[in-house]
Amino acid sequence: MKGIDISNNNGTVCYKSAIDSGVECVYMKATEGATYIDATLNENYECAREQALKIGFYHFLVGTSDPEDQADNFYNQIKDKAMDLVPILDVETNFEDLMDYVHRFINKFTELSGLQIGIYTYSGFMENLDDSLSGLILWEANYNNDPWNLPKNNIWDLVAGHQYTDKGIVNGIEGNVDLNEFNDDIFLEKNSGYVITNYLPNGHRGDGSFIGVDIQYVKEYFKEIDIFVRGNDKGVWVETQIIPMEKCKELEESLGSWFYCIKS
Repeated sequence: MKGIDISNNNGTVCYKSAIDSGVECVYMKATEGATYIDATLNENYECAREQALKIGFYHFLVGTSDPEDQADNFYNQIKDKAMDLVPILDVETNFEDLMDYVHRFINKFTELSGLQIGIYTYSGFMENLDDSLSGLILWEANYNNDPWNLPKNNIWDLVAGHQYTDKGIVNGIEGNVDLNEFNDDIFLEKNSGYVITNYLPNGHRGDGSFIGVDIQYVKEYFKEIDIFVRGNDKGVWVETQIIPMEKCKELEESLGSWFYCIKS
């Protein structure tokens, strides 16, 4: 599966044209450190989703802020977005206590999201990592311009993605772009998803006049779960953050006639 990875450095992307170049999926930079949010994240997300591309997000790890705060930043920017690909921690900068930071980030992100996570790094950077990461998927950068031709390493047996050049040319993107090949291991397991309700009923005053949906009342059904109100000319509904599938099933039961579907 041919993929690109992008950030604000790539400017405005025409995803319809990118598809004409054979692009099937896109990883977007979401965050870096504890406060930075990529300026093009939301635009890229909406445009790529409109074209039905497979979507994933990554966070760039730094050593200048607590990894738990970095995990919070990443999670908060992607929790209300639909994704198909495993969230990725980009580890390519060496600093003191690097592995401690990696594990603390992963632990916090997993606690918040319930999602699996993967590692992006360069072939030449792996000597700074250790085999405690072997159970995670690997997206490996090695600019040999030869997809899947990768050297053996001492940590991972299987690779889910190969970033094989940073000088790719793709329709709809001005200048060079990273090109990747991914296999099916890059897809999120169906152990998480989000719940969508039916159109919510309107409340009324004692005299029967319309007062709209009581969102505070609705929130009582979603304790400790973030919800997002959507709407169209027919009414409004609620979509939850991404949560473990077990929790989705619990909500399906408790919501009753309000339940519409689970998306993964």
